[in-house]
Amino acid sequence: MELRAELEKLRTFFQNSDTRAFKTQLKLLKDNFSSESDISEMDEYIDKMIAEEMVECDRAFNELKLKAELILNKDIIPFSYIAKKYFKKSKSWIYQRINGNSINGKLVDFTSEEVNTFNFAIQDISKRLGSMSVA
Repeated sequence: MELRAELEKLRTFFQNSDTRAFKTQLKLLKDNFSSESDISEMDEYIDKMIAEEMVECDRAFNELKLKAELILNKDIIPFSYIAKKYFKKSKSWIYQRINGNSINGKLVDFTSEEVNTFNFAIQDISKRLGSMSVA
């Protein structure tokens, strides 16, 4: 039984939210790997695993928050204009990402770079509209 392989199993159970299997695997690790170096390696591995999952959760939360804001403001956001001017893409392209559609069997979403571009577009449009006045 190799520690690294058993830790990878633990990660799989963690990612799949299989609580029972995770607890069983954790007990197996504690029972079979008890040296100081093994415990240290397990602690580091689990800390890193949790930190990575927290980053992923933050990313997913921010993505959901953005989508909720887009849906709530869909009547005032010029999606077609943003797609064309800031992304050089079609209106359907941007809606596919907003809605999380499946294209060729793969779910499409905004990349982190595209989220940054989208945020820039909204801020740019906001500034341009904010500087307008009617005399």
